[in-house]
Amino acid sequence: MDLSFACRCGALSGTLEEADASDGRKMVCYCRDCRAAARHFGVLDALEPGGGSPLVQVLPARLKIAQGADKLGCLRLSPKGLHRWHATCCGTPVANTIGAAAFPLAGIWLPLLSDRDGIPGRTAQVFTKQARPRAQAPRRDRGVFWVAGGIASRGIGALRDGRLRAGPFFTDDGEPVAVPHVLTTDERRAAYAK
Repeated sequence: MDLSFACRCGALSGTLEEADASDGRKMVCYCRDCRAAARHFGVLDALEPGGGSPLVQVLPARLKIAQGADKLGCLRLSPKGLHRWHATCCGTPVANTIGAAAFPLAGIWLPLLSDRDGIPGRTAQVFTKQARPRAQAPRRDRGVFWVAGGIASRGIGALRDGRLRAGPFFTDDGEPVAVPHVLTTDERRAAYAK
């Protein structure tokens, strides 16, 4: 099953292929960095109780951009932080990737998808110690090894079928398709404000 996606203004859109594949992993990340990125992009209202970012980890090659590829921007909270891909037209988060094209991991922003319930399986909860203190926030991590298993299976599968470096985020030479913007000191202070 394929799921469509689009940014808030519709200028960037495409498809997540094989959304029902067994190697996809839904997760909610409660780390301060993901929450800071959500604040920077103006999507705090889409977070789960306790400030968790809803994501689905997939092989980057499964994300196909049909229109608006020129609207894909890259943000880094710090010089060595994750690549946080977003639509430059409206600030919609798209995905997080590790800083290397050869690492086959993309954490897709789940609200981006047309049917966020179209991803089967359970949902892991990670970095819950950094969750905002609320009654609905989880008290402990859940599914960490399940998520790690998905990363391993995707990596092995991508290496086996030649899709290790495929995807919309990096060039064939392994460079980001957009020059990453690293937050300034003032932008970081605003993003991490409580």
